[in-house]
Amino acid sequence: MKAFEIARVSMLRTLRDRMGLFFVIVLPLILITVLGLTYGGMNSARIGVADLDGGRFATELVSGIQTSDIRLDIRHFGSEAELRDAVERGFIELGIVIEPGYDAALRGGGTGHIEYVGQAISVASVARTPIDASIARQQGLVQAARYVAQQRGMTFDAALAAVQPLQAAAGGIGVALERVGDTASSPSGYTVGAESQVILFMFLTSMTGAATIVSTRQLGVSRREFSTPTSAGTIVLGETLGRLAFALFQGFFIVIASGLLFGVGWGDPPGMIAIILAFGLVSSGAAMLVATLASNENQVGSIGVMLGMMLALLGGTMVPASVFPPLMQTLSHATPHAWAVEAFHRMTEQGGGLLDILPQLGVLLAFAIALLGVASWRFRRIITSGGV
Repeated sequence: MKAFEIARVSMLRTLRDRMGLFFVIVLPLILITVLGLTYGGMNSARIGVADLDGGRFATELVSGIQTSDIRLDIRHFGSEAELRDAVERGFIELGIVIEPGYDAALRGGGTGHIEYVGQAISVASVARTPIDASIARQQGLVQAARYVAQQRGMTFDAALAAVQPLQAAAGGIGVALERVGDTASSPSGYTVGAESQVILFMFLTSMTGAATIVSTRQLGVSRREFSTPTSAGTIVLGETLGRLAFALFQGFFIVIASGLLFGVGWGDPPGMIAIILAFGLVSSGAAMLVATLASNENQVGSIGVMLGMMLALLGGTMVPASVFPPLMQTLSHATPHAWAVEAFHRMTEQGGGLLDILPQLGVLLAFAIALLGVASWRFRRIITSGGV
């Protein structure tokens, strides 16, 4: 079929661009690696500690946090500024600063100071529970040691040595944490990174790859094809299939490579394939539309990259949409990216399958139909009018 031959030639021309292959194959894997290493503790609470005192009580406090039943990823920082920077960048959920003089204050009858560092939602999150528990244990120990020292005329260190074994032997309250309503395990940092990058790069490389269509028009290839017994519809279909094939190549490459290299779990296979296919149609439709609007390859690069990055940012593939204010979260659903991200999250975080993401797939297909319809109409007009 002529349309498939046109698609094959278009695909080959795109793959011959070695610089383009770097952005298709190498760059996504680099970004997934970086995101995975950065957010590798996404399935555990990430707590930062800046111990500016270094005394015995500060060390025991941190050790008490680490013995919690909650999965923790504790990272140590040398200064308060480094800790604050890590919190602001999202590398850790919550941080504590053990201020200088903490040990001396507790031994001398004073008050040791600890500062929580985090955003409002993280300060009230489950990540704070093991910290509060460790502080409470240490506070009870210090108060007991002070009382014994006062009543028996002992030094604080001697009283502390006397009451510490009693605290360890004393009973307490056992608290069990049961997670309900979510049967799926929390995604790893690599999974979160791979989900965002497959959406980002499918769209972005499709947009930049639209330069091939503009080049075909400028070289007069489309006109020569139309002068043969080849209909305008066949040419449009061939170019569309070429863009779709490239988008699917990009998407399935990231899926397979991330699964083999980083152990990324993509959830229900039919659901994953459906998302890739639906978003591939969206990406190819957008690429075709840009190709009909641009008059040269430079314009395709400018428009494609700018539009691709803007939609990716608004759609939550560069920054999680959950950090957006409510209005921005609503506006993000004006992009196909947000619906694709939501579909992946339903599978990887909530254990959903193909039937659970039908609403998201329906919206993606609506985007695809609209984009492909307008792009095909414009491309057909260009071919039949003899324009470039």
